[in-house]
Amino acid sequence: MKHVIIYFLISFSINVFAQTSTNFSHEVIGDWKGTGTFFNYPASFKMEWNLVLDNKFLKLEFENRFSDPSGNERVMNAHAYYDLKNEKGHWFDSRGMILPLKFELKDKMMTVFWGDERSERGKTVYSFIGNNGIHVIDYVFTNGNYQPFGDAKYEKLL
Repeated sequence: MKHVIIYFLISFSINVFAQTSTNFSHEVIGDWKGTGTFFNYPASFKMEWNLVLDNKFLKLEFENRFSDPSGNERVMNAHAYYDLKNEKGHWFDSRGMILPLKFELKDKMMTVFWGDERSERGKTVYSFIGNNGIHVIDYVFTNGNYQPFGDAKYEKLL
């Protein structure tokens, strides 16, 4: 009987994770456009999410734009691949950074922890809002705390 209960609990946990990752990945697929702030400057954002490589990875293509204090437009582009089964991935950006990712899915939210002790570290929280929106907050880990540096609200392009 004990083995049956353990088997049931493991099967239930795997099924709940698969359902959560499937729900998140299904809802996030598509093109998104956002506005918000980046280091307290007004910014625009774009995201495109797709399932790739036989649906084993969730791919993010990302862009942000903002004007620095001297009026110069700054643009950063990035690609990230999320391994849905193992809750990890990698981020590649136009600064030349390659960051390891670990993430947690819960209901309509994904929290991504990026970087490690050899690179910059932080987290990004994606939260679905309403039927057609995502709120994204970016944090950098500094002095033992997570400090916000980016905040954007996105709408899905239909």
